[in-house]
Amino acid sequence: MCMMCSVAYATAGVGLLMTSGPLLALNNDTAGNTSQKTLSAQVASLPQAPGALSNIKAPRLTEPKWLKDQNAAEAAAKAVQQANRRVVTYDVTTKGVITANLAEFKAQANASLNDSRGWSRLGVTFQEVSSGGNFTLVLSEASQMTSFSSGCGIDYSCRAGRYVIINQDRWLGATPSWNNAGGSLRDYRHMVVNHETGHWLGHGHASCSAAGQPAQVMQQQSIDLQGCAFNPWPTASELWSSQLGIGR
Repeated sequence: MCMMCSVAYATAGVGLLMTSGPLLALNNDTAGNTSQKTLSAQVASLPQAPGALSNIKAPRLTEPKWLKDQNAAEAAAKAVQQANRRVVTYDVTTKGVITANLAEFKAQANASLNDSRGWSRLGVTFQEVSSGGNFTLVLSEASQMTSFSSGCGIDYSCRAGRYVIINQDRWLGATPSWNNAGGSLRDYRHMVVNHETGHWLGHGHASCSAAGQPAQVMQQQSIDLQGCAFNPWPTASELWSSQLGIGR
């Protein structure tokens, strides 16, 4: 780009025209007026500015390999979701004396099940129905847990057949293991709903894979984190369901 400015020295009778090219001497006549003919001739003799700017081309950008791989993986995951897209229904009931807010329980459980970080990554939408769902989600008084199965205890949540049972004491206060690790109550609720639903989907229990790594959601995080970090969501390796015939 070329910039032009002029500085007039009236008392000396000399005009200077400053450009990116050579200086031009401007002749004044006796009346102090610049000779237009002389100025026009000298301006015409200046070299023309090159058209370099108009010839500049933007560099060609290419995606790095890691980004291509990431985009391909995301596209493949979306394809799997679309291929497996289905609705799983569930109904909600209670057992024993319930002091927790049932409407909040229903809303938060549904949010956990359909969160984009959770089992919905299987391509599944979980829909609450009034009765006759594919499974029954239960909020149970702790003392009533054993009524579902001898494998259920009063201290934790469990799954028995079609029943995904959340222990009210755990819903209201999580566990010492979780709380001591700094986990929030909302994340515990995400985890316990996802964990017990994971059993219905066909999963057994898992162990900590390596110290400091996020626990698999099917690890018994309510009891012991085993050196792993608490994690409310199924990991990539857990995205399968024998119940629904997805993966494995």
